[in-house]
Amino acid sequence: MSDLERIKRFLRETEERICDELHPTAHGLATLTPSLPLVWQLNQIRVDDPDADPAALVTEADRLLARFPHRKLVTEDEGLGARLTTSLSAEGWNAYRLLVMVRRRPPDRPPEPGLGAEVSRERGAAVLAAFRREQPFGWQDEAIRQLAAMDERYGRAVCARDFAAPPGDLGCSCRLYTDGSLAQVDEVGTVAARRGRGYARAAVLAAADVAAEEGCDPIFLLTDAADWPKQLYARLGFDAIGAVYEFLKLPVHTPGR
Repeated sequence: MSDLERIKRFLRETEERICDELHPTAHGLATLTPSLPLVWQLNQIRVDDPDADPAALVTEADRLLARFPHRKLVTEDEGLGARLTTSLSAEGWNAYRLLVMVRRRPPDRPPEPGLGAEVSRERGAAVLAAFRREQPFGWQDEAIRQLAAMDERYGRAVCARDFAAPPGDLGCSCRLYTDGSLAQVDEVGTVAARRGRGYARAAVLAAADVAAEEGCDPIFLLTDAADWPKQLYARLGFDAIGAVYEFLKLPVHTPGR
């Protein structure tokens, strides 16, 4: 089995373990978590049929996700992902191509010694919550609470650890998920006022180095193909080996309403 196949299996199986309900569909599998309705990642339809019709998928999403305030489709198939990007974007869906990047090279330069380190769950969660509050959904206290609950579910499903920088006054954190053979660096977030100081570099490399020391292979992360962090991760020694497509349709929310 290739690294990409192992990674995709890890992602699928972990999500299936932490969601509330699994519902086979005509084109794949719905992974639903009504107890955390604002967590898009745990309420989605995975499309495995490369020949699925976009209109049929929209109808399926409207039916199976009717109790949620969003619609989300995911596919690992590049051909289907490209087709859905064209058709769903025209209907108001947000399309994301997430690169699967694997650490295969040394970083372009090492971080400042001691800048990144493993921290307690409490400290890592506090930085991640501060980062999330700066996102477009951050005005919703309930969304922040539900995302923290998702983090705890991941911590029960796989080995989860937190890394951050700098040690004395945390400005960035990330999580490291491992299953004993491979490792994922996830939830990398630097609060706005602390950016541009190498904190993300330090936290990610600290997590990846620990995973490597423990024999994990591959060590991977996911990042938006259209956003700048992919360039940082490339400098840290991560190479893209594949992609996952996500499609999200959100209602219009106004803070305070």
